[in-house]
Amino acid sequence: MPLNDEPCRHGSKREPLSHDAFWQFSYTHYFKADVEAACLALQTFHSGSVNLALLMIWLDAQSIDLTQEQRQQLEQSLKPTEGLLERYHHMRRSLKPQLDSDGYEQLKNFELQMERQQQHDLIAALNQMPLRHVAEHVPGANLARYCHRLGAVALIDKLMAK
Repeated sequence: MPLNDEPCRHGSKREPLSHDAFWQFSYTHYFKADVEAACLALQTFHSGSVNLALLMIWLDAQSIDLTQEQRQQLEQSLKPTEGLLERYHHMRRSLKPQLDSDGYEQLKNFELQMERQQQHDLIAALNQMPLRHVAEHVPGANLARYCHRLGAVALIDKLMAK
């Protein structure tokens, strides 16, 4: 699978990565055994981004290897929404006892829209980068590097649904 500036067999450039495909992958992967709990632990105890972790897993599955600079650029692309999402998570949790189930569902649905926008921002940033497809990719390499930086190495297998 050729990426960015590497020509395809027919001489065209690669198709941009799809935020819809990433969203579908994330939604499916998140609900595998132990993944949701590992994502919440990554977020709560390591100040990690669930969407960035899911992106690392998705890219690992496609044998796309990111450089340290690319990972940093992706983290920077989250800056506008990460603080807002964090405050929203906290607000939703604190309001839960005061809301009926419909009100709480509305808050969760809005939060999902915010998460989806953040994923869209990540894919938009990723599509601006020259990406490298590697034949000898170490499974989970991008995720491992991200978790290592956060001090969350113990979560890798659970995040990968192993």
